[in-house]
Amino acid sequence: MRRYLQASVLIVLLTVGLLAWHGKSTSKTSLEYPLNSSKLRSFLESQYVPEANLLRAAVKAYPDNETIYIANDNLLASRALVSLGSPLGRRILENLDENYSGGWNGKVDPLLGRPIDGFYCMEMENLGKVYSRKFNATFEVKYEVVNTSCIMTDWESYADLAVYGALNDLIEGNEKGALELYSRLLSMWDGNGFRDRAFDGTYQTYKCALFIYLHRALEMPAEGRNAYSRCLKRISSLQAGNGGIITGYRVENGRIIPAGDTNTETAAVVVLAVYSEYPREITGIPQT
Repeated sequence: MRRYLQASVLIVLLTVGLLAWHGKSTSKTSLEYPLNSSKLRSFLESQYVPEANLLRAAVKAYPDNETIYIANDNLLASRALVSLGSPLGRRILENLDENYSGGWNGKVDPLLGRPIDGFYCMEMENLGKVYSRKFNATFEVKYEVVNTSCIMTDWESYADLAVYGALNDLIEGNEKGALELYSRLLSMWDGNGFRDRAFDGTYQTYKCALFIYLHRALEMPAEGRNAYSRCLKRISSLQAGNGGIITGYRVENGRIIPAGDTNTETAAVVVLAVYSEYPREITGIPQT
């Protein structure tokens, strides 16, 4: 109970600090990358469905282009928009707090400083539909949450879950455990992307972004420097004309072949990993 209370206080402080900071420019940070933050912000804002006060999931890929996910999408994108200085972030956050219990789902929460108690199978709750004049489409509103009756025992074999687990360890003060998971994550790196148990020939861009997040949270370990640099390069090359980030890529004869759509979740994770202060602040690492 004590660690949840401490984490809750930290989340509030982080959110208040980021909201106060939302009007400041984020075009310059200590990281080096050719990503365009203004286009990322514009992309996320373009996904806004005013009738729901939430963001839709995707641009072209059906059915996600007609679906709104409370989590992971809006939970993460609201903070990403705040980090990029968009007033939409505050509005979505308030909506999540007032109508969706904050939007937490018990899986990605460590990205925002909130601990979880394990890894479980996920299940989708259908919350209803909303028609949007802006998009001339009817959107399904869905909420992905954990099913605590279905425990995952192989979660360390998935790159994304390994990151959430490592961040959870950091939140709880277990740096050794976090570093062990970081090493396991690096063992999945094949020079192009993360080849985990879910790998089907297409690398998932958001897993590279999650690695960047964890790498920053651990104060940039030397052994991950190459993967970090390559991930930044991969993500930058996958920024589309609309400002979003292509969800996946293949590698053929050394060439990067984009695969998939631009979507809200991938863009949000990239923003949190590259532009936000969450990776350092949630672990109590002082700013330099």
